[in-house]
Amino acid sequence: MIRKTLILVSFLLPALYATAQGILEKGLNAVGKGLDDLAEGYFREAVDTSAQARLQLGLLLERHEHFSEAASWLTRADSSAEAMTHLAACQAEQHEWEAAKRSAEKAIELASPADSVLRASAMATLAWTYCIDENYTNALMWAHKAQEQDPTSARVLNVVGIIQFYKGNDNDATQTFRKAINADAKNTDAYFNLGTMYCYRNHYDLAISTLKKGLKVERKSIKLIYCLGWAYLLKGEKQNAVECLETVIKYDSTYVSAYNRLGDIYFDNGEYNRALALYRTATRIAPKQSEAYRLIGRTYAEQNDYGKAIRNYQKAVEINKKDAETYCRIAELYAKQKKPKQEQANYKRAAKLGHTGAQKWCTQHGVAY
Repeated sequence: MIRKTLILVSFLLPALYATAQGILEKGLNAVGKGLDDLAEGYFREAVDTSAQARLQLGLLLERHEHFSEAASWLTRADSSAEAMTHLAACQAEQHEWEAAKRSAEKAIELASPADSVLRASAMATLAWTYCIDENYTNALMWAHKAQEQDPTSARVLNVVGIIQFYKGNDNDATQTFRKAINADAKNTDAYFNLGTMYCYRNHYDLAISTLKKGLKVERKSIKLIYCLGWAYLLKGEKQNAVECLETVIKYDSTYVSAYNRLGDIYFDNGEYNRALALYRTATRIAPKQSEAYRLIGRTYAEQNDYGKAIRNYQKAVEINKKDAETYCRIAELYAKQKKPKQEQANYKRAAKLGHTGAQKWCTQHGVAY
């Protein structure tokens, strides 16, 4: 009986492979014709037996900004340089910086020296991860290496612009993001980065107009709609913000930041239970991201539930040990509970991370840090 089963399987495997290969080719043909929905259906049909189908599905989902699901399929693809390069990009988009760094390094290791486009993309992602760590020396080194590989790459230009922005060189960043748009008129990342920069600098009208220009290029860009919602929220136009953020969740139910910003709106309105429900959804989707835990902590603190606030703040700093501001929030709550040892320990941690307010507190209280 076992022998017959083995013989049957040996006959079936080539047939299954041939079927999957045929479906994969149909999917690739559909992509070539711009029929992405049809292509997605074909790729999903073949993923159980084809690593290439998993790769192509991941690439397609990445292009449509469904980064979480894209990363899942790319992880299950063939560990090629192409898969690792795009996996790194998806992980970076989800702020999974350490994972993105590892994937980018692996992609660089695997990529052929002749494949300058892949190498440049992986190097750009690696530069981005160093930028987030404020290691600008390594960030610039890898950004320059990426530019040597592919000088006109819109992706590389975007990362160079991000580094310039983080270093406070807004004019250079603006020019670089515009170069990225000129290099690729359909590159939504540059519009997103410009919009984000304007939001951080409190230029909300500029952010909104920039993001709307980007949405004329790609009207269903989840990133642009999210950033537009954030800009409206910062400007105080809450109804417009809600419409944008709910649209983001409709397009991608795993887009964590949209839940957090919707939660912020309800928090500002004093609707704490609704805010908490949204923040908790964010923690379920992305348990390794710290922001939602910090926001839950803030919400409980606002309700004077210091125990729950501290527990959630502590979860946030367990994930992001460099979050000096949250250490200060924890210290403040311990002060309200009249627990001076815990208060001091957390101000000391924040001071070591460079938080000026915490350093001032330590100096006033004679605490070395």
